[in-house]
Amino acid sequence: MKRFILPIFLLFIFLSVPVSAAHAQVFKLQLSNPSQSIKIGDTVTVNILINTNGIATINGDALINFDPSKMSIQSAQSGNFYTYFSSNALGGSPTKYLISSWEESIAHAKTSNTDVLFATFTFNALSSGDTSFTMDCTTGTGADSNINQASDSSDIINCSALTPLGFNIGTSTQGGATNTPAPGSPTSTPSPTSQVGATATPGATAPTATRVPTATPRPTSTPRPTSTPRPTSTPRPTVTPRAGGGNGPVAGLPGITIAIAGLGTLLTVIGILAIL
Repeated sequence: MKRFILPIFLLFIFLSVPVSAAHAQVFKLQLSNPSQSIKIGDTVTVNILINTNGIATINGDALINFDPSKMSIQSAQSGNFYTYFSSNALGGSPTKYLISSWEESIAHAKTSNTDVLFATFTFNALSSGDTSFTMDCTTGTGADSNINQASDSSDIINCSALTPLGFNIGTSTQGGATNTPAPGSPTSTPSPTSQVGATATPGATAPTATRVPTATPRPTSTPRPTSTPRPTSTPRPTVTPRAGGGNGPVAGLPGITIAIAGLGTLLTVIGILAIL
């Protein structure tokens, strides 16, 4: 009888262990191009993977720690594991960046049994040296990295299973990932370099360049003088014709003519009286 008591007791202990403790619910950080040689000035993408190990979840928060003297996180994008997404630098802390994604109800709870894409973020390499990204996670604390179970919203992330992403930033500003050509794609043929001109033979006299005669400028035509207008002839006075035509002198004034006629008549009368 005693032989069966110990196995039954151990089986009871094993079955009483929560599934969330038996399997780790974690985030993982990895470079999108693990073979990339990072240099100052490079823009690098990092993948955040999530594994809920079969547990239905409704929310995930990844709080990233980094050295702002070596890296600057530029932006983040959803991996579409959950429906809703947000990302921002944590206010008041230049060394932390928060990436969150969630569902609005447990009816849309998400689960995974392998590492799937939770989100991606890009950063710029600022200075050389060894550096790393780490997850800010403390067991029992909600204001850090979390994976929340759908049934009761409890935090089931295993902080001890989270590992940092370390790498080195080189000093060259011309580094970065090398693009590998696709299999079967033709290799581009380098363009031929221009040939250097022929070298002059020693002792040979270079021909003297023949000077091209300069065209003689044509004289500018002198403008013709403008003709001076002739003076206008003065019109002659018109002769007033006499009454009754003729070319004789114009008759005198009527008053004088009458006086002379009267004087002649008077003399005639006096002569007649003298004869009588």
